[in-house]
Amino acid sequence: MPIDCRLIVDDPAAGAWNMAIDEALLESAVAGGPATLRVYRWEPTLSLGYFQPYADRAKHPASAALPCVRRSSGGGALVHDQELTYSLTLSAADFGKLDLPYPLYCAAHRAVIAALVELGGDSERLTLCDPTKGAPPAEEPFLCFLRRADGDLLVGPPHPGAVHGRPVNGRYKVAGSAQRKSRGALLQHGGVLLERSPLAPELPGLGDLGLLAESASSFEEVLIRKFADGLNLRLSATELETNERERANRLLEQKHADGAWIRKR
Repeated sequence: MPIDCRLIVDDPAAGAWNMAIDEALLESAVAGGPATLRVYRWEPTLSLGYFQPYADRAKHPASAALPCVRRSSGGGALVHDQELTYSLTLSAADFGKLDLPYPLYCAAHRAVIAALVELGGDSERLTLCDPTKGAPPAEEPFLCFLRRADGDLLVGPPHPGAVHGRPVNGRYKVAGSAQRKSRGALLQHGGVLLERSPLAPELPGLGDLGLLAESASSFEEVLIRKFADGLNLRLSATELETNERERANRLLEQKHADGAWIRKR
């Protein structure tokens, strides 16, 4: 049976506010609230993974001037600029209703593939990462999109040397996701790199790789539909509840805009 799921589409916002909303939605899911698919964008921001040392920012001078936040999920740093981000929150009950033949990471990234193919992208260039293939690096790169994890969405250039950037094993990562679980509820959020950002010039996006010629808004519309199809979600467009917005404001003030949280490691 389909999972009834709220759809929230937000305009670009400050990084700390985006993280506060996602955490407030996870708390709602912990309390048994409805499933929520949120699609949003950012004012240019650097986000650190939960376990990353703040001092590692020095490894990436191009993003040094950006405001910084810390995610509640793991992984590497993300430069949020030319990107579309989603978050999916599920209560324990709704998480139990998922009937997928592969992990939720893969389901989300397969939705991205389906959206790109509908818009004319070459499916043969799009693959999901298998971390058993290729030797792991001696040290993980600072940026998430230079790392490789199970289910990451990878794309090869149309021909060797066609794209300026830093491929890993000949391929570029264009989508990745991370999770946080709390008392059986789940938050999964992930980003899709649309274009190269001057704040992370080593990372080409879908447009640079010749896989997306449509506008970001057109891609967003198709991606939402593919999420609903792939995860069997029955979406209804809405906004945050008043209590969720109030909780997000408290989380913003007490945590996500607090330097002590950002520099906790």
